[in-house]
Amino acid sequence: MTVNKSIYYNYTYMKELKVAIEAAQESSKILNKYFERNLKIERKVDQSPVTIADRESENKIVSTIKKYFPDHNFLGEEFTYEKTESKFKWIIDPLDMTRNFIKGIPFFSNFIALEKNSKLIVGVISMPAMNILTHAELGEGSFVNGKKVKVSDIKDISEAYVVFGDVDEKGTRPYAKQFHDLINACEHNRGYGDALGYILLAQGHVDVAWDRPKPWDIAAPKIIIEEAGGKVTDFNGNDNIYSDSSIATNGKLHNQAIEILKNRRQQSTSRKRNMTV
Repeated sequence: MTVNKSIYYNYTYMKELKVAIEAAQESSKILNKYFERNLKIERKVDQSPVTIADRESENKIVSTIKKYFPDHNFLGEEFTYEKTESKFKWIIDPLDMTRNFIKGIPFFSNFIALEKNSKLIVGVISMPAMNILTHAELGEGSFVNGKKVKVSDIKDISEAYVVFGDVDEKGTRPYAKQFHDLINACEHNRGYGDALGYILLAQGHVDVAWDRPKPWDIAAPKIIIEEAGGKVTDFNGNDNIYSDSSIATNGKLHNQAIEILKNRRQQSTSRKRNMTV
């Protein structure tokens, strides 16, 4: 996974982007080292799996970044960090799709994003088993393996291709009906989910992505998709990575997707009113 240095030569945040790419590549070496090995699996409080690969990857990402930016803040999936006065915050998922990783499925990645004053300015996704490196910097576009990408031109949701992650009760509650309404409104659907789905969206191969993410699951994909011309909000249409919901589109379909999701809010409000009568 090599990147043509000239594509970010004049970037405002050139150093930050280069450091993010370096951290992603160092993390990828660790993930490749442990991939398809019989690892001990532990369970977090929410019963999601975690391995030595998750923890070593996050440690490597943070230590790499701290070499250059020792005073920056960090928000990671596996560890907590002391808050500083810096206006910069790195948001890290050291191993997205741990379950795929454990099962020997190559659809896993790391996510690294950087906020400045709560505004995303850099995002990197590395899928080491698939040799894919994606990056974006605010105002400079999105790139997959050095090639600039853009979202699709689909304008009607009935012609759209939608991708998604978990669709069990935990993954869709309390939006199960709206999830199925969205799936049925689109022409095609597939459960690629997470990194691969977001990259395909940025490349224009799919048009909509549904998720119920934590901040580290959506920060890097958000800036990558938006720099490719798309849009990412929560289900309420708010520009918020700290919600528990995310709808990503090519931008042209965003209002249509949000309208479908609004049905849940309208129905929920109606039920509450009926209960108080």
